[in-house]
Amino acid sequence: MANLVMAVLGSAQNRDCVISLRKLKRSRYDREEVSPNGLRWAIDELAAHGHVEVEGAIYKEQRTRLIPTIEFVSLLKRHEVKRQDVGRTSGGETIVLLAEVDCERALVDYRDTPETIALRGEMSAINQALDKADIRVDGETLGPIHLTRRFDAGNSAPFSFNRHGRLYGGLWESLPRVERHRLTIGGETVADLDFSSMFLRLAYVRRGATPPEGDLYAIPGLEDHREGVKRVIASLFFREKISRRLPHDAKPLLPEGSTMAQVRNGIVVAHPAIAPLLDTNVGFELMATESNLLVAILLELISQGVVALPMHDGLMVAESKKEIAAQTMGRVSLSKLGVSLPVAEKPIPRPGQDGENNLPL
Repeated sequence: MANLVMAVLGSAQNRDCVISLRKLKRSRYDREEVSPNGLRWAIDELAAHGHVEVEGAIYKEQRTRLIPTIEFVSLLKRHEVKRQDVGRTSGGETIVLLAEVDCERALVDYRDTPETIALRGEMSAINQALDKADIRVDGETLGPIHLTRRFDAGNSAPFSFNRHGRLYGGLWESLPRVERHRLTIGGETVADLDFSSMFLRLAYVRRGATPPEGDLYAIPGLEDHREGVKRVIASLFFREKISRRLPHDAKPLLPEGSTMAQVRNGIVVAHPAIAPLLDTNVGFELMATESNLLVAILLELISQGVVALPMHDGLMVAESKKEIAAQTMGRVSLSKLGVSLPVAEKPIPRPGQDGENNLPL
């Protein structure tokens, strides 16, 4: 019930809850007091009272989906239920490991090591700081915060924690940029900071090379098609062999008639130092580097009394803390990577304002 309430009161457009009812051996991801049989009973009761519609699981395609009904949404409104009315019991795994097992993505019930214990300790510190902070959307507190780090071990055993590792679970992550003006920290509006051309810069770090000046996604001849180029580059880091087709989401953003060969060649010419990394499926490892850096920055900011909301390649802080945050991002990246990565502020559109370009800090 609590998960349904948070789904309805959250910021995501999709309010469905997805759960697994498979009878599997208990693992570190399960709560002792919850069983598949108990969940089935609860779902049947919710459906019988008209609170949810249930879409059954399809083997290897989708898990059971609970769709809150209009009646349930109306019930919450009638009783003026808020996110702050929802609590969270202690516990819950924060270090999640996924892998390909028997041609299916599955949770790995790994054994703890000094590495996983340290990773969990970092997430505990971050979650505690966020839970204590005054973070609001439209003046309403967020309710309990439980961020997790999700690692993807792929299909190679022994499984490790050097792929992916991004942070998930923050309500703010699902807020479109045009809606972020609704966020406040300590009563202040937020500033949105990110590392400029992050993925490409991490590729240069990996190769021990120095990137050219300026916008790394500004490929000659395609300067007016930055978003399309960015999506093509991302796809080239997440494949193991050369593709002959443009990603479907990039094609409309590029000049008509563009081919993958043409765009890829333009990228190689502009960035010869990192060309050997293309089509090597190194993307998940770059994501892990990115995420490890972000966690280190969050912890450093916490030590300075600054609360930051993590995004994937940046963070949001109270407006008055953006200079401290930007300096910390540069300093920690220099310490961890040997390079001070440039930080830019993404203007957050306000009602009645036009958008602006990124502002370097």
